[in-house]
Formats: sequence, structure tokens, C-alpha cells
Amino acid sequence: MKNQTHPNMPLAKSIPYKYILFVILILLADFVVENINHKFQQNDFKVYYEAAKALTGGQPVYGVAFSLGSGYFKYSPFTAMLFYPLTLLPYYVAGIIEFIFTSVAIILTSITIANLLSTYVFKRESKYPNLILFLSFLCIITHMVRELELGNVNVLILFLLCLSLRFILQKKMAWAGLFIAIVIITKPFFVLVLIPLLMRRYFKTLFTTAISLVLFLILPALFLGIEKDLSLHREWLNAMLIHANAFPSPNTIDAVIRNNINSPLTASLQYIIMLFLLVPYVLFVRANIKNGVKNKDENSAGFVMEWFTLLAIIPSIFKTDTEHFLMTLPVILFILIHLFSHRNTTLTVTFILLIILYAGNSSDLLGKELSIKVYNLGILGISNVLLTGMGLYIFIGNILKESRQAKNSLSGRPS
Repeated sequence: MKNQTHPNMPLAKSIPYKYILFVILILLADFVVENINHKFQQNDFKVYYEAAKALTGGQPVYGVAFSLGSGYFKYSPFTAMLFYPLTLLPYYVAGIIEFIFTSVAIILTSITIANLLSTYVFKRESKYPNLILFLSFLCIITHMVRELELGNVNVLILFLLCLSLRFILQKKMAWAGLFIAIVIITKPFFVLVLIPLLMRRYFKTLFTTAISLVLFLILPALFLGIEKDLSLHREWLNAMLIHANAFPSPNTIDAVIRNNINSPLTASLQYIIMLFLLVPYVLFVRANIKNGVKNKDENSAGFVMEWFTLLAIIPSIFKTDTEHFLMTLPVILFILIHLFSHRNTTLTVTFILLIILYAGNSSDLLGKELSIKVYNLGILGISNVLLTGMGLYIFIGNILKESRQAKNSLSGRPS
């Protein structure tokens, strides 16, 4: 396909008002129901809130159960500082503000992803933007409801990562580096996003990211002192190690393999799997870079898919909550846009089945006992890998198809 858009054009010709109104109504209904049922507790947000209060009040931050479940604060001191302004408000009011932030992020993130895909990958605006966005929201709704119920920050992180991608594509490298640093200081396993940046030699973004990370590490020392800052960071590292070893996640590739093989496996299996995934990923990036040199129109498309693919696969590598699988939203939107522009019954049926596995585990639908069994089987993790693979299959297939068409047009043969 010829590029029908300019790289600096607005990322949307029209605003999907119908989709925005639909999501607002759904989220408003969710807020009302949660409050009527006295379930508006946001246990994850409570951890951030109480940790910020403890940090500024000179109380212990790490190793203290601030909430139910995995209610221990396992994030950086800088992350705790980000939540300090909300601690000036009563918890319930702060929770409402956090709910609003997340709700706005849900809308903006999905629209940003769709615009990035339309502008840089498909090179045209979809004929059905509202319907596609609506379906993408349904695909992630079980994870989204849990995100809102717990008051987590995964959607906000996804939004920052999408903005970072957009800034890089618009040559605003410093802003991209700042946002990437905020993400990494909050959840360090996102350091993997530096791989495509390094391979593509986006050194300005890498430099800004590094400088920002250093500033985020030393900023608490301005308020707490150097000794206290160092002590807090040691406690933070220890908290991350404890969480990584103790968190029971059956949805990683490592867990799926271990749970289905009776014989003992090496403790380093997770790192072997990571290497097994990252080697072909690096080859994928390298192929995109080469293809981009030949065809500048495809350079941005390759980078967008590299970014979104990496985000989708991260929850399948590291032990984490199910809400982290919201990172697959960009791949889901990519597949949906493709299916609406290329009618393919086999791919459509496959996608529907994978989405049922990806988002169908709800205790309200399956019952608590069956829901727990499905969770322990790692169905979510398996479906996530397959969805990501499907996205790559479609993207690479399109590249090969367009390459053949280009060769045929040069040779004068019909495509």
C-alpha cells in the first residue's frame, strides 16, 4: 500500500464520539455498581496511597502490608512520591480521582493506539473506527474491570508507552525518553523496550531515559537525605526479588511449561525462555530495519509493530497480575483493523476463539470454582502468546505480500 498520510499529519481525521460516550457510560455504570455493592475499595491503589503517606511521614514503606492480597509496596521511592499529592485528600476522594484518571486513560490509550496503527501501519483511516474501538473494549473488558476494581496503574503505563512511541515517530525524542523512564522506574521489567531503541540507534531517547532514571533515583534524597534514599532503594530491590520469587502466576510461559511437565526443570528456565523469545524478536527488528532502508514508508510500520509486540509478550515472561495482559490491547486492535479491511473467515474465527480464552475467565460467567481452575491452567497466558503470534503472522504476511507486489510492478507482471 502506498503511504496516503504524511508523518506529521494529525493522527485522526475524526474523533470517535460514539465510542467515547459508550465507554463513559460503561465506566460510570461500573463506578455506581461498585459503590452500591460497597466494593469500591481499590486495594492496589490503597497500597500506593498508604506507601506515599508512610514515605513522607517517616514510616516504614517496604515489608508492610498496606492492603489485602499482595498488599506490599514493591515499587520505587520515586513512584511513591508521585502519589503524594493524592494523600492530601481523604482516601475515598483520592480513589475517585484515581478512577477518573484510569477511565480517561482507557479512552485516550485505545484512541491513540488506533491512530498510530491507522497512520503508520495501515496508512489509512478505518471505515469503522467506532465499531473497531468498541469491539476492542469488549475484548479487554474483564481485565479492565479488574484494573478499575483494584485501582492499578497498568493502563496509565500503557498510555505512557503509547505516547512515547508517538513522540519518537514525531522526532520528539526527549519527551519519549522521559515517559519511558517513568515507566521503567515504576516497573523495571519494561527495560526491555530499550532493545528496539538501541537497535534503531535512537540514542537521544536512550540518553534522556538514562538521565531521567538517574534523576528519579536521587530525587528522594533531596527530601529524605542520601542515607535514607540509599536504604529505601536497597529495600525496594529486596521487595522486588521477594515478589518475583513468591508471586503465584500460572500465566507465564515458564509456569505453563512447569505445570504440564512432571519432571523437574532447571531454575533458569525463565531466562532460557526469555532468550528463546528475544533472539527471534531481535531478528524481527533487524529485518524491519533492513526493509525500512529499502522502503522508507515501511520503516515506521515496522517500529510500531516491534513496540506493540514487545509490550504484549512481556506479561508472558514475567510473573505479574492478570491486569498486565492489558498490554496486548495494541495487538488486538491491529488484528481487528486488519480483519475489517481483509475479510478472512479462518482468521476471524481463530481470533474470536482466542479472545474467548483471553478474556472469558470471569467468575460471574464461569462460577468461582471453574474460574480458579481456568486461571491455574494458564489459559490467559497461552492465549496471549497465540494472539501475539497471530498479530505477527498477519503483519509479516502483509510485508511479504507487498514485497511481491512491488517486485511484480517493477517487472511489469500482474500481482
